Amino acid sequence: MDQRDKTYSIPEIAFKWQQGTATPEEKAFYEQWYASFNDEELDLRETSYTGFDELEKSLYAKIDIGIKEEKVKPLKSKLFPIWFTSAAAILVFAIGFIAYQSGWFNMLISPEKTKSEILPGTNTAILKLSNGKILQLSNSKPGLKINSADLEYIDGSGIALDKTSAVTKEMEIKTPNGGTYQVELPDGTKVWLNASSSISLPANFSSNFERRLKLQGEAYFEVAKVNTAVNGIQKRRPFIITVNNKSVEVLGTHFNIRAYNNEQSLKATLLEGSVKVVDGNSAKKIVPGEQATAVNGLININKVDVDDVIAWKNGNFQFTNVGIERIMQDIARWYDVEVVYNGPVTKESFGGAISRNKPLQDVLSSLEETGGVHFKIEGRRIIVMP
Repeated sequence: MDQRDKTYSIPEIAFKWQQGTATPEEKAFYEQWYASFNDEELDLRETSYTGFDELEKSLYAKIDIGIKEEKVKPLKSKLFPIWFTSAAAILVFAIGFIAYQSGWFNMLISPEKTKSEILPGTNTAILKLSNGKILQLSNSKPGLKINSADLEYIDGSGIALDKTSAVTKEMEIKTPNGGTYQVELPDGTKVWLNASSSISLPANFSSNFERRLKLQGEAYFEVAKVNTAVNGIQKRRPFIITVNNKSVEVLGTHFNIRAYNNEQSLKATLLEGSVKVVDGNSAKKIVPGEQATAVNGLININKVDVDDVIAWKNGNFQFTNVGIERIMQDIARWYDVEVVYNGPVTKESFGGAISRNKPLQDVLSSLEETGGVHFKIEGRRIIVMP
């Protein structure tokens, strides 16, 4: 009877050969199979070796990543003499397995993946109360909701805290480098905090006629329109945001404010409604699509692409004709890294968009594709080079 009339498992024979238990008949079939090499017969799951299933999945996943991320050059193969087949098959598999386990396979498929990836920021913030108590807000919740007599997450789940005393006293919500968070204020106003930013609410924010808060960093506001009776007349309660000696006065609108301590200016960008920007003795109103830049008592107004300005809120980096230093400021805050410059800083302007949810290396690679700038990563330090 021809050996091919019998049913053999190729992986099982290879496994038995490694164990020294393969019969002469099985060895002969294995050599005949290898000469014809019908790869459709090779199913790793047929063998009793339990580690193959997971290994197969991992290898296919890594190969898929390599194919997608690298332009693979076709390989030319040689047909080895028949006397080499049996030993070579086992040796190649063994070397491959060892390489995979030790990480060599990673280096062959994608050298960049062997570096420790720097991941993007997350949904995280702290709540600081007037008594000094600090609460780490949940990163699994969509945001914080402050009611007139309660504190809870936006999804309705509670916060383990002395809530009644908390909402009637001053409080601060703060994001770290690599953090963002949404806050809903007692009046219904919604605030999105960018990385390394904070808002401070005074005691009884909800009961004061003027709704005032302090901002440091960057935030996007959707201010609720609220009326209250004053001497029997309904009046709109103003909403005022202060940043050092500057302020933005609002009645009801959607806008973005950028005012980091290490940046000289305050930038207020209006999407809807009307706001007034005040810096010392200067005051100017802006309309939708305009940005007011306040610095040293002077206020300049320009038309801008509002999509660029609020891209961070929508999970993107987006720039139009922006210098590398400005871009790297945003990258440093979001990925919580240090940025240093080696050599002259490029004067080129950059434009484009990329998701903030990507690892840092992907963002830097996109910038490098322009040819105007290059980067080197050393731990959490990013070196910018011409």
